[in-house]
Amino acid sequence: MLKIPAISTIYLKAEVIGSDDLDTFDVRMAVLPVGQDPGDADWVTAEWVTENGVRKAMVLIGPVSALPLVKGVTYVPWVKILAGAPEIPVLEYERLHIT
Repeated sequence: MLKIPAISTIYLKAEVIGSDDLDTFDVRMAVLPVGQDPGDADWVTAEWVTENGVRKAMVLIGPVSALPLVKGVTYVPWVKILAGAPEIPVLEYERLHIT
């Protein structure tokens, strides 16, 4: 489990494995407390980044972002790829605890 201080504002990155053209699709991320599934209002626009040949979706989290997080809460990051009908993959990632 990843631990992040509540006062940090950082890019949360999630590796996404798939076709070579994944980064041509829009990507969204949500970060919700454990046990909650994302609803339409929970998604924020994310960006694609490639680090050392690994494709990742990333979004800014923390106090000065669209995703402020509460100290003491464990969250689940989610990635949604808008690949077009019929496929709209939603991926769940490793939990993170805010300290």
